[in-house]
Amino acid sequence: MRDLVARWAQTVRRIAGMPNYEAYVEHLGACHPECPVPSEREYYELYLKVRYERGGMRCC
Repeated sequence: MRDLVARWAQTVRRIAGMPNYEAYVEHLGACHPECPVPSEREYYELYLKVRYERGGMRCC
């Protein structure tokens, strides 16, 4: 049941255009190892803030 809920939440995020947290964590480790990894909640709060203030998240 928990796996089903997690997959459903991921699908909703994709539909809403939200990026994948796991992919972001992998990217940070590969390209920016010096940067601290935010919690999933912090990541989505940052995503929403940046999206509606500047038009989107871009890194490299």
